Amino acid sequence: MQALLIIEGTYPWYRGGVSEWVYQYLLHLPEMEFTVLQIATDEFQGLDPDKALYPLTPNINDFIRISPPAFSSDLQKDLKAWYEDMEQAFPAGHNFDIIHVTNTGFAGFLGAHLSQDNQIPLLLTEHAIYWKEVEMGASALECGYQIPSTEIAKKHTVEHFKELARLTYQHSDQIVTVSKVNIPEQNKLGAERVEYIPNGIPETWLVDQKRRGELPTIGWVGRCAEMKNPLAFFDYVNTFDQLGQKANFTMLLCDANEPELQKKVIEKAKKFPQVTMIWNEPAEAYLSEFDILIITSHNESQPLVMLEALAKKALPVGYQVGDFTDDFGLSFSKDRSIEEQVKRISELWASPIDFEYLVDEKVKLIKEKHTWIEIFDEYRALMNRMIRKEETITF
Repeated sequence: MQALLIIEGTYPWYRGGVSEWVYQYLLHLPEMEFTVLQIATDEFQGLDPDKALYPLTPNINDFIRISPPAFSSDLQKDLKAWYEDMEQAFPAGHNFDIIHVTNTGFAGFLGAHLSQDNQIPLLLTEHAIYWKEVEMGASALECGYQIPSTEIAKKHTVEHFKELARLTYQHSDQIVTVSKVNIPEQNKLGAERVEYIPNGIPETWLVDQKRRGELPTIGWVGRCAEMKNPLAFFDYVNTFDQLGQKANFTMLLCDANEPELQKKVIEKAKKFPQVTMIWNEPAEAYLSEFDILIITSHNESQPLVMLEALAKKALPVGYQVGDFTDDFGLSFSKDRSIEEQVKRISELWASPIDFEYLVDEKVKLIKEKHTWIEIFDEYRALMNRMIRKEETITF
């Protein structure tokens, strides 16, 4: 099977939920051949894939990078010109059985038009709702596109991305969401036949036993991006200190092309020398040391890191967001203070039997429903159904 995979931004250079998903997808479908079309800013385009954080898998035949479109008030004109430029730059002679896009933004626009123009089935896997992220305060998209700073321009951007979402939903032969919480919003903009296939973890990450120290190791993992809200972790650290609760603290961050926020995080960390700061390192070894993972995201669909933490028997804790609920950890409503959360963490830690029981209950769900092997078996079956009666098209 020949697939055109259209992505935005971070894979293979930066760590994150979508990057990890893309890598595992390519890894678990070795019988398929991929052309990866990445939409990225000039800064991303200058990076060398062979020196990336994630390897390029052997089933990638071609890795093509293009810039996102100009984004003025005349959206339709900008997108039309961009699409025409892309068609001219795209190498001829590619044979595709299916087009797969990972969002409804620029990737969704390209996928919808290529699918329509060439009669190739389109599969959408929506990880996050772009317009909602902009509405919630995102300063940049994964492709590097910077969100305008004025409120009026932001409102226009939200409406533009809603239009792109409607277009992508309309032309998708199958829509998959990784987050149950997003389905109502998708339905409002015309998404039909939405199938839920969640995020996952490698089976090899699962551990049966974990040795814990006297003090809990409390961590934070994610891109240094506004939507991940890394500065909030220091509020938890400060509250532990104020309550006289001792713990070890680690932040595991990676670059996200948001230099102003990164500078703020680095400056803030200087006031908290008890926090170990680690940049651009693989997560697994550090998650193995965590007992508790703090989740601070403003707007998250299904945080992959909560699954990764549970695989290592670390308990996710934080405000309920996206699919992060009590099914996956210790979640709190917005009216609960950080002090209340820290007190609850301390109570649980003081009772090892209760702590381990709670963690084990959450891990059961991960083992049953959230391994990459099971997840991509579902995708394999889904794509085979989609192309069974379709002809391969060349363009």
